[in-house]
Amino acid sequence: MAFSEALKKEVRKKSDGHCAVCHKPIVEIHHIKPQAENGDDTFDNAIDLCAGCHDLYGDSPSKRKQLKEMRDNWYEEVEKRKQPKIVEKYKVVEKIKLVSKSKDTNEKCVAIYHEVKKDEDFQKAVEDLFTLTREAQIKFPKKNRILYLDIEGHRNDKGGFDHDMWELQFNFLTQNLLMYYKEAYLPLGHIKNEYEQLNDLLPEKIKVFDSKDFPQELKKEEGTLLYGEF
Repeated sequence: MAFSEALKKEVRKKSDGHCAVCHKPIVEIHHIKPQAENGDDTFDNAIDLCAGCHDLYGDSPSKRKQLKEMRDNWYEEVEKRKQPKIVEKYKVVEKIKLVSKSKDTNEKCVAIYHEVKKDEDFQKAVEDLFTLTREAQIKFPKKNRILYLDIEGHRNDKGGFDHDMWELQFNFLTQNLLMYYKEAYLPLGHIKNEYEQLNDLLPEKIKVFDSKDFPQELKKEEGTLLYGEF
């Protein structure tokens, strides 16, 4: 069996014809649980994926739950974009908010939301995320933090992220700033900090060194967040 044309049309409408993972256009509708494993031809088992994300996620049973979550989140985002927008002269967006972690628990955590604009570079994105993290530490000390990051544009000709946004997610966030969070939802995927969240207050500013002017005395610490004056 295969998906009916009516179901395909419904899925494409829900996803706006974009990949549910990377939001890239030109996609195909795939089974989350493959037909070879008796996956059914239902709406709940269908997802719009580009070829790259299908190769990355499609053959991994452990990622099926994550696929459904990303799909449902994308459906919600598409639906929000369809709503009429109210133009306001002034608008304040609350980027740091204390929320319940899930419907099944009363545990409170700090949600930090941030979108990197298409005209912003690595330096600006790092400074913004660093400042937001510090503000969250001050406003809600010792509360577990979750980062929600979105990136506008910054794609290369193959549909992947450009160098700045790859470095931001993989190097800066995953290997450095994640220690100050319990988990992070990035365009590259959902990651968790398996260790105790660090709550030491970050300094007011961060300095990012380029490889050509990186101080020799800090070489052994390259790739880590450092405290102090430089």
